[in-house]
Formats: sequence, structure tokens, C-alpha cells
Amino acid sequence: MMKRVMHVACFSSFFLREKPSSIHIEEAMNSFSSLLQDIKNLESSLTKNSLSLRWCSEATNLLRKMHFQFLHIFQESEVPMFWDGGKYVDEYMRYSLHILDFCNVMRLAHSTMDRYCLLVDVAVKNISDEGNSGSAVNMTEIEKLEREWLKLYGIENWKNVNLYKTGRWKTKTKDNIFRAAHVVRRTMNIVCLLLFCAIFYPVSIEVDEEVYRDFPQLKLFSSSLRKLVCCFFEERQGVKDNSRPVLAETKMVESAVEELRGEILNGGVPLNKEKLRKTIDSLQNSSLALKEGLGIFDSAVNELFQDVMKGRNMILGLVASS
Repeated sequence: MMKRVMHVACFSSFFLREKPSSIHIEEAMNSFSSLLQDIKNLESSLTKNSLSLRWCSEATNLLRKMHFQFLHIFQESEVPMFWDGGKYVDEYMRYSLHILDFCNVMRLAHSTMDRYCLLVDVAVKNISDEGNSGSAVNMTEIEKLEREWLKLYGIENWKNVNLYKTGRWKTKTKDNIFRAAHVVRRTMNIVCLLLFCAIFYPVSIEVDEEVYRDFPQLKLFSSSLRKLVCCFFEERQGVKDNSRPVLAETKMVESAVEELRGEILNGGVPLNKEKLRKTIDSLQNSSLALKEGLGIFDSAVNELFQDVMKGRNMILGLVASS
């Protein structure tokens, strides 16, 4: 109930028709700059723990904060409903739809990886049953996992995903509220692109310094954001093949599958039962770690999706009642 009241308060002044106050925009920028520590934490997490699904969850949680800030700027500044013949409401509805689309892309990735974990479970059971005989069943299971793996990564699978335009909103006005909202929007785009690069394949990411120069308070923020992007691509630097995984959890699974393949082939040498058992256990444990990471990431994506849906529904309700 408390959360609902907060959202109502946030959206109610969205429709006020008073002129924006420079004091309010100052407060909005100070509030936005509080996200600076979150950006630094993402960079620190990359440095200490490498790129992982947990890191992706942290990045998704930051998107939730920025989505709320996107609306909070309008609330604090008492932005008029209309601007230059257009509607702020329309801008929010268009951009929030992009966020929902992005959430659905992340959900698809989760579903594909979760299905792969189920196939690993089946393969582990079948290989455990057939392991002592050295039959072709073992190799068949490995080849099946390798075929499914190709569905997780690679530009061919995701090249048609619509990465929405991230350029500056066209405007003839010096409206600081509009610019402040664009700062949040542009930063969210960058975080979305980082997530896309982590889970699918690398795309170019540029920090538009001009956007942040509109507000001197955000000088450190743009610098930290640029460091985060650089740190991210340093983590990806060793990955030459875009069909290979970059997330820590998926790397573990791929490594375990390759090790199992080596054990099964083994140059015609009879299988070492104990060594094979350890390799199978390693694959199973890596699959469990991937499942755990997927659970955390899926929860973060669902929370972001629900927040945006609540915002959209509330705005539509306010428009209908106005």
C-alpha cells in the first residue's frame, strides 16, 4: 500500500501545468548524482568478480532505480503536461515500451539458458548410466549439448534484435527538465547496451559527453560511466569468437562440457571411472551455478518489468480521469 501511495504521488504532479523551477532541477540533479555510487559499484564488481549473471542482476537493479528517477524528475519539477506541441506523457510511454521490449529480450535469453540447464541434467543422467560401457550414447549427448550451445550465443541469433536509437531528443527549447530526463534516459540506454553485450554479442557503446555537460553536477558521473564501459570491454577483450560465452557461469559450463568430451574420446583409452565421475560432477555443479545465477537475474528483470508496467498503467489511469 505504501509503495502504491508513493507512485501516486510521483505521477500526480506529472500533469501540473506550472513552469519548471531551477531549484527543482537542481534537486533533481543532486538526486540523480546519488546514482554515482551504483555506477562505481558495477565497475568494482566487474574488477573483483568478473562478468557474471550476478553482475547483470546488479545492472538491472540500477535500471529500476533510474526508471523511478526518470519519473521523479517530472514530479519534483512540476513539469507541464504539454511541451513544444508534444506530450511528456507520450515520451514516457514510448520510452517505457522500449524498456519492456528489452526485458522481454532478457527473458528470452533466460529461457534459452534455463532450457540448456535441463538438457545438461538429461545428459548427466544418460552419461552416468552409459559411462562404463563407452558406447556412442555418451558422444551423442555431448554433441547435443554443443548444438544447443550455439543457440545461446552468436550474432546470427540476435542480429535482428531492435536496439532502439539512443540519440539526443530533438528540441528547440532550452528546457532543463527535458534535458534532465534525457540524461536519465541516455544512461539507461548505456546500461541496457552493456547487458546486451554481456548476454548476446558486443555492440558499440559511446558515452555522449555533450548530454552530461548540460549539468555541471554530473561531471563525475559521466566520467565514472565512461570508466564502467571501458572496464566492461576490458573484460571482453580476450573473447575473439562472438559465439563463445563471456559470463562466468556459462564459461564454467562450456569448460565442463569440453572436459567431458575429452574424457569420453580419450584416444581409444578405456574410460577411467573415477575421473569420469568427477568430470560429470563438475558439469552438474557448473549447471547448478548457472541455474542459481539465472534465478537471481530473472527476479531482477521481472521486478523491472513490473515497475514499468505499474508506471504505464498509472499514467494511463490519470490520463483517463483528467
